[in-house]
Amino acid sequence: MKKNVPKTNGLIWKSGAMLFFLLLGTALQMAKAAERAQGDLDMDKVFISLHEQNSTLREVFSSIETKTSFRFFYDEDLISINRKLTLDKDNASLTAILQEISGAANLKFRQINHVINVNKRHSDSELRVIRANRIVTGQVTSGNEPMGIPGVTIRVKGGNTGTVTDIDGKFSIEVADESAVLVISSIGYKTQELPVGNQTTLNVQLEEDTKSLDEVVVVGYGTQKKVNLTGAVSQVSSDMLENRPVANIGQALQGTIANLNVGISNGAPNTNPSFNVRGGTSFSGGSFQTGSPLILVDGVEMDINQLNPEDIESVSVLKDAASAAIYGSRAAYGVMLVTTKKGAKGERTKISYSNSFQWNKPSAVPDLLDAYTIQDAAIKAEELQNRTPSSDMQEKLDNIDRYMSNPDTELPYFMDAGGNIIWVGNTRPYQEALREYSPMQKHNLNLSGGSAKSSYYASLGYQGQDGLYKINTDKFKRYNMMLNVKNDVTDWFSVEFRSSYSQSNYSEPVSPSGKGGWWTAMSQEPSRNINMPIKTPSTSPVGEMYTDNILSFMDYGSRNDETKEHILLAIAPTIHVLKGWDVKANISYKSYNFRRKQVIPELERIENRWDSPTTVHTNPSSVQRWTQHSDQFTINLFTDYSLTLDNHEFYVLGGFNQESYKYTYLGGRGEQLLTPYVPVIGQTLGNEYAYDNESEWALRGAFYRFTYNYDNRYLIESNGRYDGTSRFPSDRRFKFFPSLSGAWRISEETWAEGIRPVVNELKLRASYGSLGNQNVSNYIYIPSYGTTAQISYLFDGTRPVGIRPPGLVNADLTWETATTIDVGLDVAVFDKLDLSFDWYERTTSDILVAGDKFPAVLGTSSPTKNSGEMTTTGWEVTAKWRDVLDNGVRYDLSLNLSDYQSEITEFNGNPNKLLSSLYTGQVMGEIWGYETVGLFQNQEQIDNAPGQELINSGLWFPGDVQYRDIDGDGEVGPGESTAENAGDRRIIGNSTPRYQFGLNMNVFWKGFDLNIFFQGVGKRDVWIGSNLFWGGIAGGTGTYEVYEDSWTPERTNAYFPGYRSSGANRQTQTRYLQNAAYLRLKNVSLGYTLPAALTERIRLDKVRVYTSAYNIWEATSVPDTFDPEVLSGNYPMLRSIAAGLQITF
Repeated sequence: MKKNVPKTNGLIWKSGAMLFFLLLGTALQMAKAAERAQGDLDMDKVFISLHEQNSTLREVFSSIETKTSFRFFYDEDLISINRKLTLDKDNASLTAILQEISGAANLKFRQINHVINVNKRHSDSELRVIRANRIVTGQVTSGNEPMGIPGVTIRVKGGNTGTVTDIDGKFSIEVADESAVLVISSIGYKTQELPVGNQTTLNVQLEEDTKSLDEVVVVGYGTQKKVNLTGAVSQVSSDMLENRPVANIGQALQGTIANLNVGISNGAPNTNPSFNVRGGTSFSGGSFQTGSPLILVDGVEMDINQLNPEDIESVSVLKDAASAAIYGSRAAYGVMLVTTKKGAKGERTKISYSNSFQWNKPSAVPDLLDAYTIQDAAIKAEELQNRTPSSDMQEKLDNIDRYMSNPDTELPYFMDAGGNIIWVGNTRPYQEALREYSPMQKHNLNLSGGSAKSSYYASLGYQGQDGLYKINTDKFKRYNMMLNVKNDVTDWFSVEFRSSYSQSNYSEPVSPSGKGGWWTAMSQEPSRNINMPIKTPSTSPVGEMYTDNILSFMDYGSRNDETKEHILLAIAPTIHVLKGWDVKANISYKSYNFRRKQVIPELERIENRWDSPTTVHTNPSSVQRWTQHSDQFTINLFTDYSLTLDNHEFYVLGGFNQESYKYTYLGGRGEQLLTPYVPVIGQTLGNEYAYDNESEWALRGAFYRFTYNYDNRYLIESNGRYDGTSRFPSDRRFKFFPSLSGAWRISEETWAEGIRPVVNELKLRASYGSLGNQNVSNYIYIPSYGTTAQISYLFDGTRPVGIRPPGLVNADLTWETATTIDVGLDVAVFDKLDLSFDWYERTTSDILVAGDKFPAVLGTSSPTKNSGEMTTTGWEVTAKWRDVLDNGVRYDLSLNLSDYQSEITEFNGNPNKLLSSLYTGQVMGEIWGYETVGLFQNQEQIDNAPGQELINSGLWFPGDVQYRDIDGDGEVGPGESTAENAGDRRIIGNSTPRYQFGLNMNVFWKGFDLNIFFQGVGKRDVWIGSNLFWGGIAGGTGTYEVYEDSWTPERTNAYFPGYRSSGANRQTQTRYLQNAAYLRLKNVSLGYTLPAALTERIRLDKVRVYTSAYNIWEATSVPDTFDPEVLSGNYPMLRSIAAGLQITF
């Protein structure tokens, strides 16, 4: 079989490189132009006009900065920056203007190169405008960056004087006298304080700050230092999520956190990825479940995919029961804590704008057979079965050849003797429907800052994406707004206010039911989608009309429009009672609205006869509306207290949680549109329907956390929650779910001092806890009647509404409980390498499953009961290396690798262990199938092989599949189709993704930054049963990849069986089981940030240009037609290139 060959897309690479260098050149030209226009350093020679009426000092300084090359440096706590004054100057020197401001505002100004430091003037005798009379110059370097570090902040300690280093790491700063102390700081380096003394030149070598264990990690209702964690918690920061060419946060998170499993069902613009933590969670309805974690955004449950990735500060994943127990009943399978960005106190206002322009194309497009090859294959299929092709088949082949030889003049059809249309066109559906590239753009604008007592962050975001099709394509738009404000009202009271709004709109044509979606439908029914053109020729008996080609449905005007809206309002007051004791609250309201309108006009089209057009799938025409609305209120009241006594550190947190949720649904449908130009239910002529639904639930709980830290060596933590839910009977609603965890920091022992220079951190962790799962149907314990719109019998000439009696219920229903044991190890080596390993076992018990089997004469099914159990066992490892090379290149390399397996340990609903259902001992993802011997080469092999009549009672031919007789009974068959007697079937593979990994690398040098991110799966088996895979062997259109590798008498070493429709050859088996392991270059991004010395001169803090690519290369063994991540074929995954710009000012 033809396999994928790892390769790059040359056009993508070339286009990305061209875009990057174009943007880079533009940015450099901007910088050079600004440098040429910066003006003289002599303020006496800089003349400007300034007209300010009742303006604040901040506004006056800003006006001067826009008109000159100078920048003001001041501390808002020392001067009254909002003081107002009036200035009216025409072509005055900057010195004169500053003199007037000094007199009016009692200020003094001191110039150091392009920086003007502002301070209070304490007496009239002080000079108002002075230049530095004592300058300290120098250069800032590091051991690995000897050529200088740009953008380092240099401050005079205790004063209001400061500057930054230039592109070579050099600086110049004024000091008052020999007692001055310089504070040198930069991200990624340890801050240094150096006394000036009598030195005029001061060269500084910074030390790399490579430790990561002191970082703060977001946990339930607070934060903890990473070194003090006793549970299994992982976190990624905004650096991993921003400025990637992805449509949503799920795509950005894929592969970044070990055992955070992100499922992406297809590449459609409105697809929402699913999330799972640590594998199988439960089972129900004959299948395993991989439930979603509880996702909280700033403490409020939200749909993370509706967030703007640029607004996210960090994402923490609480994986084990010990860390998640404080969230109780909805956190049985992990918690994702999303923290949004906020402003910083004392930070001047910053405005940031970023954009991204992106071009997408499918990762794989089927190479379908043309019309001639399809018909020729059909004729040869008859010959493979020792049958003579009919003359009609040959006539159609000849007419196809006629048409394809001259499609501009020949007709795509001919008429048979019965007056039926025989279509012989050669439509290429994917080429007709797909664009070469589809565009997407993102724009983000945010404002942040703060004063001494307040901070704020506000943002606006827009994303617009067109689908892959050029015929009536789907379109997606998303709008985001966010405002986070915090204020210290008094020394003992502060309050935070959060609000956000998001709206997404998606519009697409309506695909006809039963055809499997546009992407799949185009690969099926070749007599329609290949042989029929989209429209009949204008010279046909009916003129130009649509045919029954699938693209007619895409083109004619049906539409499905949907809108989603999320609104969040939250307030979080804090009372500081005493030192270490706070009382807090989080109160929020969340509203969700969903609206959908579907319009299906009638489509009259030609199929087989001119005089009998069809309207199947669109008759009756219809308009339908759905509206969903939900309101969720959440109240969290809690208090925490921390106390340190010598080597003993205590922390206690306790709180109360109350949540309520109400959902309403209203829908309506009208049939037989009066006109498609007025698609409203009130303008329909046929039946009208209305339907609605509503439900609600509530939660109430009390929670606690207790931590004890002795001498930073021995750590103990307990989390717990007493939870109640309305989804269970009143006497079984509440349950207590505790957890306990501990850690031993071996590296902090006195006897470990000898290894500490090498092994900087060595910590053992262990945890145990249980959590309840209340994610079950509402009212499952309450008997409820059902209704039928019309029963099947007539009463007095009518069919009245019917009422169905309630089924049986189980009054003893209670919580599913997930109990997790976790053992972990954290290691840091050489201040450069961090390692973390966890092993876990999660047992889910009391799973809600179908009850015992009752005799059919009862008339109803048995009620749900708590009786199932399953176990998930897995492990995960994370490693990160960071270093700086001698040439100044900084880099880091991180790897995460994880694995899990889930097994049913108790299930009474299938005592015979039928393979068609779940059974005790089943491992999630098992694939049962036959073992393939090979392909029959001749009739003699068929005659001598064990009989295969139990698979297919008809004839077998050379080129068909030969299955192995495993049990040796002389015939191949399914046995009793049970785990104990599966006949000749066995477990041949497992579809669970094993050994999932992510490999991320960052490189920084002289303003350049490079990110390369690989993601993949180490082991996975899949059985692909779709027509897109099998082609003509399943009655589909087929691809050259399959057809040219199918068996013929001349091609006996082929991979596929003979190219004819045969279900017997498509039994699940070893030969065609696909290896879906893959390695994918998920993201590569190259950016350049202009030096701070240049951007300052154009009044900007930061300018970065970048280009990036997504999903541009993979190594895999799946057929070329499929993407290794998406094997369903509904909508392909996308390859993308993007270019963008980030500006902060």
